[in-house]
Amino acid sequence: MSKKILLCQIAELEDVATKKVAHPLQKNLDLVLIKNQQDYYAYHNICPHFSVQLDNAKGQFFTYNQRWIMCAHHSAMFEIETGLCVDGPCKSRQLTAEPIVLENGGIYLQNCSEIVNS
Repeated sequence: MSKKILLCQIAELEDVATKKVAHPLQKNLDLVLIKNQQDYYAYHNICPHFSVQLDNAKGQFFTYNQRWIMCAHHSAMFEIETGLCVDGPCKSRQLTAEPIVLENGGIYLQNCSEIVNS
């Protein structure tokens, strides 16, 4: 049976906001949660160009014109809705998305078959 794991409360994200959270199933992996208007997305916090985290420090992610999330290290820009790189050294590659569901005021990682012990 699949399970859901709480990542954070919906109220923790502003109108257009990002939040860094630890991946609950994979050790040493963070997720970036993104709210864009009324839509929510979750991606691995790894740039496909050089496998570095997208944020510069303390979970701060750059958005450009509130349309793209930008890798702080190489300035690659990714579409919020798809994770597709539209400009930069990894153009046409994508961020790895994670399935999420909003329920009871929370953002949950969905389809979790088992919790991996770290």
